[in-house]
Parts: sequence; C-alpha cells; structure tokens
Amino acid sequence: MIKTLFVTVGSTGFDKLISLVTSSLFLKALYSKGYKRLKIQCGTSIKIYNEAIQCIQDIEMEIVGYDFKSSLKQDMIDSDLIISHAGSGSILESLRLQKPLIVVINETLMNNHQVELAIEMQNKGYLVCGSISNLLEIFRSDAFNSLTPFPEPDETIFADILNEEMML
Repeated sequence: MIKTLFVTVGSTGFDKLISLVTSSLFLKALYSKGYKRLKIQCGTSIKIYNEAIQCIQDIEMEIVGYDFKSSLKQDMIDSDLIISHAGSGSILESLRLQKPLIVVINETLMNNHQVELAIEMQNKGYLVCGSISNLLEIFRSDAFNSLTPFPEPDETIFADILNEEMML
C-alpha cells in the first residue's frame, strides 16, 4: 500500500493549513518519511489548493485535492496519518478508525469551542495537537507514532441506563 497522508479542513476552509501542506518544505518532509500520496479535503479553501498545485515542482508524489464529499471515511481508512482541523466529527471518526492524528487549531476562528476537545484528547494521549506555526516540527518529531489507542465505544451504556431508570 502507498504511504498516504490525509488532510481535512471540514465544511469551511483553512487556507493556512492548505498552504502549509502544499508547500515545498512540507512536501519534502513528507516525501523524506516515505509518503507517496497526499489527499486533501480542502473545503472552501479549494482555490488556495488549486493555486498551490500549479507551483509544485520536483516532488514525486501523488497529490489529490477536492472540496467536499458526502463521506471522508474511505479516505481516512486509506491513510497512514491524518491531519485535521479541530472539528469534533473529524476527530472522533479518525480516532475510532485507530489512525494517528494531528489536530491543527485554526486560530483565526472566534470562540473556537473545538479547541477544548482537541486539547482534552491530547491530554489523554489520543492525538497530537498543534498550530500552523509548529505543524512541520510536530510532523518531523514523529510524536504521532506513540499515541494511546482510542477505546472502543461501550454500546451497553445506554441500555444499562434505560434499564436502571425503568427498574428492569
């Protein structure tokens, strides 16, 4: 299987993340670690992606980008590493698939409640959290290779609560 990085920005855009992961410096770091495919879900940052792709030279890597899909699950399954915005859906889906995850905080968002989830998940060792300013350093450090596996959901909890409330 081709070593693949999947990047997702969710339903909005994250121009700085798209610019960084399509930069020559980042692509060279990616290639040096054996990655041969980069898939990017760009959201509304598709224009930034398209402009960046026109400038890429001398990188032997398959790079695929798109704005939206109805489901990102297959791209996540096919990846070896996921870099994501701090959206709860993206975080939980990545972790449930037991994929190494780097979450990049979009510091331009006001009242970014998603940061709390990302930081708490990092404190539990499930993911690595960073920003645009330190993403390349995090990637080079391989800190994402020694994460705690996310626990499987306990599907009996709801039934147990319901039974307790109904005194069954």
